[in-house]
Order: sequence, then structure tokens, then C-alpha cells
Amino acid sequence: MTKLAISLSVFCLLAFNPGYAQLVVDAGPDRVVCVNYNGFIDTISVGGNPTVYGGTPPYTIAWEAQFTYILGNHTVHYFASDFLNDSTAANPEIIYAIGDTIAFRLTVTDSNGITDTDTAMVCFSYFGTHLGYTNYTINAGDSIFLSGMQNVLGGFPPYEYLWRPNHGLTDSTSLSFWAKPEHFVAYYLTLTDSAGCVVSGAPVYHVDVLPANVAEPEKENPLIKVFPNPAKDFLNIDISPALQGRFTIRLFHSNGKLIGQKESNLNQFKIELFNYSSGIYFYELLNEEGLQAKGQIIIK
Repeated sequence: MTKLAISLSVFCLLAFNPGYAQLVVDAGPDRVVCVNYNGFIDTISVGGNPTVYGGTPPYTIAWEAQFTYILGNHTVHYFASDFLNDSTAANPEIIYAIGDTIAFRLTVTDSNGITDTDTAMVCFSYFGTHLGYTNYTINAGDSIFLSGMQNVLGGFPPYEYLWRPNHGLTDSTSLSFWAKPEHFVAYYLTLTDSAGCVVSGAPVYHVDVLPANVAEPEKENPLIKVFPNPAKDFLNIDISPALQGRFTIRLFHSNGKLIGQKESNLNQFKIELFNYSSGIYFYELLNEEGLQAKGQIIIK
């Protein structure tokens, strides 16, 4: 049979088949994935809604992507199966980030061998934070100018800044501002980049306020007890009823990585330590007003 005859036969089959519809493939919109040192900030999948329609099911789905990473004399190649949890699914989740912008090419073949393709671009927006902070002590009624300790970096400019808690601030949306708190406050920064990624850092400005008749600040917060120290199986948190709100305790490794977090509406609660190896760790205790306590513990 000639090629012309074959083509006419296929045309007639499709034209007079009332159940036939053109195969349409949609790899989804271009996306931005927000990534920090602890991994993905949000869960993102690729593909459309739906990813494929028309044609004659069942479909064969194949995602393709490629990125080459060169470090010195070493070259590593990454493919779709490295980025996605299932490169044969209609809407796979992105599970790995490397590089800046990756092209994900989707190819779908229906049961008649008809094929269609589409491509979606995924851009990774990387963020970094650190646990550095500065302590200041002022007298009641005084103000202090805070500047130069931004601890959320990365993303795509332009940025929006927001400092919290908004207590005693002249401008909570700038990197430099005057603060006139009435009591101890730990200010932390939330950054939003132009892609919509939102990242908050640990408290970076700790401001103690001395009453007029106090010459030296107290070394410890008498309203909060974190014990025992050293600890083994559990860490107990005992908070005075004078402090209210939903409390969050965050546990950090000595290298600064956040490794545990627990929230509670109670003033007395505990966290389990069974999964932590022996060593030195740091903790922060916060409520809606910001940082209330910080310190170091030893896990045996």
C-alpha cells in the first residue's frame, strides 16, 4: 500500500470515528519553587489540570529534564527522575532542587500511537537564613536605631520586608528603623520576594528594656524554665502564667540547622529527645510577641 493510501486510510478512520478527539497535552504553567536550607518551603507539582485529554486512552506519560552540574573535575547529570517523584505520572511532585531554571518536557502517547508534547519551565528560588543576632539594652523611654542585621537572603528582587512583632517600631517594612519598645522584644524578619516566596528568619534583634531604677539586666528569664540540662529522654518547658499565647519551641543543632519544633497552647509541656544524638543544642521559645527565651542544652 502506498504512503498516500495509508494517509487517506488514517484520515478516514479519524474523520468518521465519532469518539475521536484530538490529543491535547498540557505540561502546566511555568512555576517558581521556593527553597530554603531545610528543603522545599511549599509542595509544587507540574502538569496541567488535566494534563492530557482527547485521543484514545490509556496514555503513556513521560517527563524529561536534564541539568549538568560541574564541580572541578567532576560532572554530574540530573534527569527528570531525579527532580520528580514519578516521571510517568500526570502531575508528579518536585522533590529535588538544583540549578536555576529547568525545562520539563512532557510527552504523551495514546493507545493509537498518536503523540503530543508540551514544556513547562520551573525556576528555583533559593533562600538562606542564619542564627546570628545582636543584643541591645536600653533604658525605659529610650529609642534605638536597628540596621545591618538582615538574616534572610536570596530569592528574586524586588523584596518586601516585614518586621515582627510590630511593637515600638517607626517602620516595620524597612531594613533600617527606630525601635522604642516598652519591654523585652526580639524582632524577626519576614521577606517576600517578587515570585511570592515568603521566608521568616530567627529573631535577630534582641532588645532589653531596663526600668528606670534598674542598673543591670537580669541574666536569666525567671518566668521560663527549660530543664533538665543535661537532658536525656525529655525536655520540660515550664512557663509562668504571666506569659500567654501559643508557644513555639524550636531546637537547633550546633551548626545552626533547625532540627525540631513543637507548638503548644499550654504553659507546661515537654518534647521528646529520643531521636537526637548526644551533643550541644540551642533552643528558642517564642509566642505571639516574639522571642521570650533562648539558651543552650546538652543532650546525653
